[in-house]
Amino acid sequence: MALRTIVIGGSNTVMQPGYWPTLLARMAQRGMPLEVVADLSVGGTTSGFGLFQLKANDHHLAEADVLIIEYALNDAFVYGDERRPFRHWARFYEGVIRHALARNPKLHIVSLVFGQRGGAYISSVPSIDAGMHYISDWYDTAIVDVSRHLMRRFGRDVVTDPSFYADQGHYARPIATTLVADIIAEDLERILAAPFRPRGVPPPIDPHHFADAKIIDAKTLIETCGLPARVYSNRRFAATTADLGAFRLKLDFDRGRPLAMAYVCAPDISALEIAMAGETVEAAMLKGGVRDGAFKFLLSMLSCDFLYPGPALLQEPATFSCSIQASRSVPGVARHVPKDNVAHPESDGSAARVMPLLGMLYTGTLKSCVAEPIADLRLQPATATERVEAPSN
Repeated sequence: MALRTIVIGGSNTVMQPGYWPTLLARMAQRGMPLEVVADLSVGGTTSGFGLFQLKANDHHLAEADVLIIEYALNDAFVYGDERRPFRHWARFYEGVIRHALARNPKLHIVSLVFGQRGGAYISSVPSIDAGMHYISDWYDTAIVDVSRHLMRRFGRDVVTDPSFYADQGHYARPIATTLVADIIAEDLERILAAPFRPRGVPPPIDPHHFADAKIIDAKTLIETCGLPARVYSNRRFAATTADLGAFRLKLDFDRGRPLAMAYVCAPDISALEIAMAGETVEAAMLKGGVRDGAFKFLLSMLSCDFLYPGPALLQEPATFSCSIQASRSVPGVARHVPKDNVAHPESDGSAARVMPLLGMLYTGTLKSCVAEPIADLRLQPATATERVEAPSN
C-alpha cells in the first residue's frame, strides 16, 4: 500500500531529473511506494517558506503518512553560524515539525541533510545540520544525514571533486543524484519499516517557536482587502497572487509581527517598501534568474529578519505596526538586498508597479489589515484577474 507523502524543500527536490524522482523509483522497487499527495517544494526557499506552505495546505497533513523536509542547504546559506540568526532559524524548524505533529501525531517526519559544495560539513561541525539533529531527536522524528553518509562512505576526495556538484548548491546528474537517492532510500526503508510508537507532542525546546504562526493568504487579500488578482502558471506551478502594486497595506499586530512575505518574482516586480515607526526600508524582491531571463517567474519568499536588527530579532514587541507597498524609489531610504536576491535596475518611475503577493507568515494576532489605493501611481487595471503563463521553471 502506497504511503501518502508530502514533501517540502528547495531546488534539489524540484530538480528534474534529480534525486527525488530516482528516490520515488527506488522506494517503489523496495516495496514501499510513496504516493505524493502534495509536492510543496520550491527552489531557493528556506524552512520559513516550508512552514508557510504547510499552513497554506493544512488539509493534507491530517491524512498524510510521511512528511519529507529538505531545507538544510538553503537554511545554512541564509542563516549561517551567527547566534541570533541560528536561534531564529531553529524557531522556524521547530515550528515546522511541531505544527506537523500537532496536526497528525502518527506522521512519519523525515528531515534530509544536504550540503553545498565546499560546505562546512567537509571540515567542521555544521551548525544548521547539528540543530536539525537536536530538534529531530527532541521530537523523536527521523533524519537522513546525506552529507555525513557521503563523507563516511566516499571521503573528502569524492565530495570535493569538481564533478560531484553541478554548481554551488546542486548535486551533479546523474551519478551524484543517484548516489544521494540510494542513500536516502536505504535509510527511509528502515525508518518506515520500524514499528510505530505512539507519542505526544513534547514540551517545546524554545517557548517562542513558530509552530503557532499564522498566515494571511492571497485569497483573503483579494476577497477581504480588495487587491486585484494576478495568476501565474506553468507546467509545475499555478499561483493566484494578490497584486499590491497600486495599493498600500497597513498592518497592526498584537504581540507579534511579520515573519516573511511569500510572493511571485516576475521580471516587472518592484522593490518592497516597508514603513515602520521612525524608519522606512526598501527590500529587493528580484531574483537573478528572473532578471537574466532564465525563468519567467519564481515562487519566492522575503524573510523579514532584516527588519529586526540585533537583539530585536529575538524579542517580539507587545504591539507592532507597519505598512507595505511597492517602492516609490524615495531617495535616502535604507535599502536591503537579501543574500539570494539582486538589486533592482534603476527606474525613472514611469512603469506601473507590480507586487504579486502569495501571502504573509506572522506571529501574534493581526488586529488590522487594510488596503488603501495609492492615487499617485500609474495603475494597471485592477478590476479583472490578470493571467501570466510561462514555460515550466
